[in-house]
Amino acid sequence: MKTSLNDHEYIQYSKQMLLTDVSEKGQLALMNATAIIVGVGGLGQLVAQYLAASGVSIIHLIDGDDVELSNLPRQILFDANDIGNNKASIAMKKLHQRNVVCDLSAHQVFINPGNYQALFNSLVPKFSLASGLSSAVLFDCSDNFTTRQLVNRIAIEYKMPLISASISADQGQWFAYLPLPNSSEMQVSSINSHGCYHCVYPSDSILSQNCSQAGVLGPAVGVMASMQALAGMNQMIDRPIEYGVLHRFDAKRLSWSKAKMNIDKHCHVCQ
Repeated sequence: MKTSLNDHEYIQYSKQMLLTDVSEKGQLALMNATAIIVGVGGLGQLVAQYLAASGVSIIHLIDGDDVELSNLPRQILFDANDIGNNKASIAMKKLHQRNVVCDLSAHQVFINPGNYQALFNSLVPKFSLASGLSSAVLFDCSDNFTTRQLVNRIAIEYKMPLISASISADQGQWFAYLPLPNSSEMQVSSINSHGCYHCVYPSDSILSQNCSQAGVLGPAVGVMASMQALAGMNQMIDRPIEYGVLHRFDAKRLSWSKAKMNIDKHCHVCQ
């Protein structure tokens, strides 16, 4: 665990530390933090850039997809030379060049119900699970409903704070979910009592298409990724976060709205 900053780090992260509720303590928290990013496309490659540049020490990138020509307008970490190569692998190499002290790993796989446990058992420290809530922060940057449902289940199973975002056409949304150590605590807590993704969107929901089918403007993806990265950093440095609130963004009207994510007492995922 890092306990102090050297002169170079003081200069590099000085603007972040000027914030009184960040300071050196918050910067050290970032530099001792772990992020797990599922999906390294439009959202994930931007979230990874922000986290790595801010000093987050360990970043695991998970994606089995390859870079395509149609990705380039919104996935700005990649260029034409990367086409045909795995996104997680390319992102790891490029981010390491810019942030040499950042410990990055690439997992070239699409997670599914059959493989996620072997992967996450290796990524989430056992000591953090024993303490009740994982020290790693999970970022859902996937682009499909099935994976988002699975990532929600993973967050609950491994007791990881979850920062999730998505966008399709002009409609974006993001939320922060904080699993509690057990279901009984979730029901008695008046502060942390909120629903999970499955509570709001049950697995049999019919949702709109993803951005690859419905289209999207690159900066709209950037808005959602910026909010996601900022929320994740706030979690890491123990800043206040609105857990269990679904934030909606209208990219055409540049407007925001939000709604509470109520618990479904019959949810078989978080109850």
